[in-house]
Amino acid sequence: MGAMVLARWGATALFLLALPLFLVLSNVRIAANELAVYRYAFDRYEAEERTGVARADLDRAARDIVLYFRDDRDLLDIRVAIDGQEQALFNPREVLHMRDVKELMGGAFSVQELALAYVVGYIAVVYLWARERSLRHLARLIALGGALTLAALALATAAVVAGFDDLFREFHVISFSNDLWKLDPDRDRLIQMFPRGFWFDATLAVGLLTIAEAALLVASSTGYLLYARRRRGPRGRLGPPAEVAAAAAWGGASRDPGPAAGAREREP
Repeated sequence: MGAMVLARWGATALFLLALPLFLVLSNVRIAANELAVYRYAFDRYEAEERTGVARADLDRAARDIVLYFRDDRDLLDIRVAIDGQEQALFNPREVLHMRDVKELMGGAFSVQELALAYVVGYIAVVYLWARERSLRHLARLIALGGALTLAALALATAAVVAGFDDLFREFHVISFSNDLWKLDPDRDRLIQMFPRGFWFDATLAVGLLTIAEAALLVASSTGYLLYARRRRGPRGRLGPPAEVAAAAAWGGASRDPGPAAGAREREP
């Protein structure tokens, strides 16, 4: 097997890996930057009552957390009024954990951007510039990537539903090199604002949204393949809408075989 064939297989395998990574991490990025997600956490899990912090201050803290993930601050310092006195919303342990979270999110966002760049670059080079493969091949590849994403996310969602607590703990053990993530729900406001139940909801939402996106990719790619098959006709010939153009192309090819013949044989 030649090196070129192996390189093409490797590039295709990376495409199939980059596609689900892009979908999942894009949804994670949306959730991390969407204020509606934070408001859901505060409403659903009664953050105002749990923390003793006014709702207006909680909403302001949510906006600051979103900005913190984007800017170059090292530590997150949010001041709120509690019992008439201004104080830090998070204690030093929580602040240091948020720094770790910011680093983790930054890495995830970078992988998402790389995955997007690879998917776009692969399509641009292989299908648009070099024209090594047909659009029908691209549709089949996207359908395969979507199907693999569906299978993986279906298994992951089932695992989350069956044993979220264990997965949540293992995620933190793998993702962080310290135990700053072990917070006390009776004392630490970070976990009072975003309790474990919220993380279950958010994880499930990201999984279900990714499943829906993968299903859309499979459906649209399959639809294109069916359309292309109908257009080509039952024996690979162009269907009725293109008969005139086909006849013209055939006539031109009989006078000047070569490039026209190659163009006629190319799949749509």
